Amino acid sequence: MRHSHPRFPIILCLLSLILLGAATTASAQDPVAERFDAARLAWDTGDFVRALDEFKTVLKSPDGLRYFEPIALITGELFQVKDVAPDGRSVRVSADGKFGAYDSGAAGAAVTRVFALDDPSKVLMEIKGKNFVFSPIPNSSAYLRVAPNQEIAALRKDIDKLSSVAAPDRQVLRPKQIQLAWLEARAAEIVLLDLATKKEKPLKTPGLLKSGLAFSSDGREVYFVGAKETDTAANEIYAVSAAAGAAVAPRPVTSGPGFKTNPIVVPGGKYLIYTAATVTPFPKPAPAEPAAKPGTANPPAGAGLASGAGRAQAQAVAVGGPPAGGGQGPRGGGGAARQFAVLSLADGKMKTFTGSAPSVAADGSAVVFVGQEGTDSTLNYLKLDAALAPAMIKKTGERIGSAALSPDGSSVVFDMIYTRNSEIFTIQSDGKGEVRVSREIQPDRAARFLTATQVVAIKGEPRHSRAHLYDLKTLTNVQIFHNPTIRTISPEYEWVADPAGTRLLIGAERDGDTLSGKRGIYLVELTKKISMDNLLARMESQRAAETALREKGEKTFQPIKDAVRTAVDKVSITKIYDHESALFDFDSKYITLPGNKKAAEYIFNQLKSFGYTPEYQEFDARGTKTANVLARLPGTENPDVLYVLSGHFDSNQRSPGADDDTSVTAVNLEAARILAKTPQAYTIIFAFFTGEEAGLLGSREFVRVAKEKGWNVAADFNNDMIGWANDHHLDDTIRYTSTGLRDIQHAAAFLFSRMITYDTKYVKSTDGASFYEAYGEMVSGLGSYPVLGNPYYHQPTDLLETVNHQLLVEAAKYDIASIMMLASSPTPVKGLKAVLGKNGMTEAEWAPNVEKGIAGYVVEYGPESNPAAARMTVTESKAQLPAVVLKSGERLCVAVKAVSARGIESWEWARTMAGAAK
Repeated sequence: MRHSHPRFPIILCLLSLILLGAATTASAQDPVAERFDAARLAWDTGDFVRALDEFKTVLKSPDGLRYFEPIALITGELFQVKDVAPDGRSVRVSADGKFGAYDSGAAGAAVTRVFALDDPSKVLMEIKGKNFVFSPIPNSSAYLRVAPNQEIAALRKDIDKLSSVAAPDRQVLRPKQIQLAWLEARAAEIVLLDLATKKEKPLKTPGLLKSGLAFSSDGREVYFVGAKETDTAANEIYAVSAAAGAAVAPRPVTSGPGFKTNPIVVPGGKYLIYTAATVTPFPKPAPAEPAAKPGTANPPAGAGLASGAGRAQAQAVAVGGPPAGGGQGPRGGGGAARQFAVLSLADGKMKTFTGSAPSVAADGSAVVFVGQEGTDSTLNYLKLDAALAPAMIKKTGERIGSAALSPDGSSVVFDMIYTRNSEIFTIQSDGKGEVRVSREIQPDRAARFLTATQVVAIKGEPRHSRAHLYDLKTLTNVQIFHNPTIRTISPEYEWVADPAGTRLLIGAERDGDTLSGKRGIYLVELTKKISMDNLLARMESQRAAETALREKGEKTFQPIKDAVRTAVDKVSITKIYDHESALFDFDSKYITLPGNKKAAEYIFNQLKSFGYTPEYQEFDARGTKTANVLARLPGTENPDVLYVLSGHFDSNQRSPGADDDTSVTAVNLEAARILAKTPQAYTIIFAFFTGEEAGLLGSREFVRVAKEKGWNVAADFNNDMIGWANDHHLDDTIRYTSTGLRDIQHAAAFLFSRMITYDTKYVKSTDGASFYEAYGEMVSGLGSYPVLGNPYYHQPTDLLETVNHQLLVEAAKYDIASIMMLASSPTPVKGLKAVLGKNGMTEAEWAPNVEKGIAGYVVEYGPESNPAAARMTVTESKAQLPAVVLKSGERLCVAVKAVSARGIESWEWARTMAGAAK
């Protein structure tokens, strides 16, 4: 498992550093230390099996306990992790730290589920509503119950359908979301819910649109954002009694013009903080905008970090960090000024402040917020007293993203751009004693105190975020959460701590699957470590998986390994750099800029010089003409079956795009050069797409034409941003939809290059999404590790000197090996059916592969508990499978691949299940 420094410095807790130092200096005298150091170095180079064997030997030695923590951190998690839910979002924790809650389901069937932190896998209650909040009073809560109607039901259905694709059209989706929010706000009623008795009590709030619930500090009132349907210039924050038997009409606690949102009740109950917004929280539905041109990409989901229930409401608007799409961000604060207000609940006096991300101390003593003075960012400390006079404790020309206070309000933690990316700092509330906490090229952001001496902060771009625990005394840190595999990454999106700071709820795609639409919820016990037995079992599982992957890869490439080796040995760093340099000199290659056409012409001419007959695939976009560039290497046996090697050549409008995406263009050109005189059994199309940065326009045009002309596109390897190396490692991430393609790519890397590859099921906002939406799970490719890890991408600083050119050499070798294997492989079987007969025999049949050179088929079958229990080969497109003993309720798994005359199997299994005969 790759972690987040992200490499070996998973071992960042103080004890681990001491151990590593001891291992290095004592290795000559201490055989256990020497073995540990050898294992660490093997892991660092990607020799995972050897490393795991050595680690196991170390752990079983008499002195093995010394190395428990560093080995646990290298191979995965140190802290105990409990599964809460396979799909959830919007996590929150009760004030007493006993309960948690999360939302789940699509818009049409969203629910809130409540669970006990001591037994997180058990759902105590399921609530059909929204905006669920815990009360400070134990077992008390509230939510908005929406009275269903046909209009709301139809909109929810539409939104679910629009959101199900890899790259939703936001110009169509957003108006529907606005319309649904308004209708739900109108149809909602506030309901009090007793978690112990499950009794409910609706609160009377007639004639008001409602959202944004928050309890008073004593739990006796519920605050909410409200407005009359006729209100267009202002709304108010209201309070309604939550007392038993009360039937008092809601009262406004704010007044005056403007929009008020995001109510935060300050601990202690003296103050209410809210955002002074420039737009209404209840925008009225408007006619939908005209549909965007195909390819409008969905921006990455943002990430927020909240603290425990005593602070949860305060933290809700205190989330910040570098903008998605690049680490540096603008100098200074940038953007329109934001405002928030502090309202005294005792006398109704209100004071407005210009700033963003207000964060409240857990004891209610102070607020910290980020401001702007000219082009400078400011950090401001506001003591909550009668004066309400903020003090500027820091002013800088660099961007400050967010800030938070220690529990007693005496210290501030904040993230700020430092040289090229955001880092974590602390400073005293009087502006003295600034300390830099983090040191990492990846963006560090959204830091929050867990205790007076511990901070949790987020590392990485929003599409590959990882939580780290920082010790402010030792200035060391450790990654909190992983998954138990070696190669699969685990993107995180939400982090909520309990009030004591001993537990952390995390929303993550722990299995690396970003396509399912599901994000699991997990509970990390920050004071409880895994056992030695847990660690050894994890390592054994990792060893088995890695061994199987390598054995499968060697078998897969065996028929063509010599040809692949001959080809990859021709890769030239000089020629790759020549392409990089030439393309870089065109500056931005955005579709409306001159560099786009120059780059297309360069690619065309290079392909022609290699012996291809390239073509422009021209189309209109954004008021200009632009073109993909294509070259075809006809197959020797099946020229009508197409395998695509692709990447985009355009760049962001303000960036020369050395990594994004000249790195891929150069590597794919080198692959095209080397393979020009080495045709494979199936046709290869080298596709250089334009308009990716304008919304996947080039790849969508390619797919449109392919569908229109009936091209038989079997699979696509699409690469994007492959030249950034975070440190001394040569590594990238496989972004796949098909596990068969993924495993071919892993094998291509470890058999024919020095590159280490990790993986995630992912096509978000890449040209791979165009193929995925059109053809399904037939696309894979390569991207940076960590995902979008280059801090310069989409920036003017995406320069040639930030690219690791040796990494591109290894990527080119991987590229060539992958496409050679793919273009030698039969296509997956189609139309597989299997019927389990009364005699226990299973009849399986499928459509015969129509390609030339198919010698037969391999069939794997077995019960769900062991789906590959048996294997047989057949020459026809049918098979009679012997009886298999199945447990009650179990089905038979059947999988089929075509096999070529050279013994090469289809790159993916066709799969089905057989149940009992009717």
